[in-house]
Amino acid sequence: MKTVNELILERLKEEFERNGYNPAQQMFDDNVWVMTAAVIPFEEELEVADLLPYSLEDVTLRESYLNQGKPTHIVRVVLRTNGSYGLCEYVDGTDVYFSVDRKKQKADCLVWSDTWVEGPPKFEGGSVESSLSWVRRMGEPFIIFVKDPFI
Repeated sequence: MKTVNELILERLKEEFERNGYNPAQQMFDDNVWVMTAAVIPFEEELEVADLLPYSLEDVTLRESYLNQGKPTHIVRVVLRTNGSYGLCEYVDGTDVYFSVDRKKQKADCLVWSDTWVEGPPKFEGGSVESSLSWVRRMGEPFIIFVKDPFI
């Protein structure tokens, strides 16, 4: 049986990773991969209130989100790219809300997807080092993959 982290990583890869740069096969889009990620259980506590897409005091907005579904985990993820310009030294990251069912071995990152699909990433154009610090503010990363896995 897969762990929560394994299920989440599989789903992150499905959602975000792309093997698009391979000049030998005339593929000139970027490679995109999950560089790092950390996960914590979803809780509505003051200690993690800044990770929520709503204020704990805003009852209307809170209810609006919870009516769409309730996540089980918050995942802080950073993506990295590589392409014809070379390995990009700047990375982007955001928080993704997951619903994980270990019994069914399923992880869904479409809970509150508007928080990461629309608008800019929460961490935009920072260095690899600063992105690792940003991730660690939420939790210890369960994956760090700085090199392009598609090469």
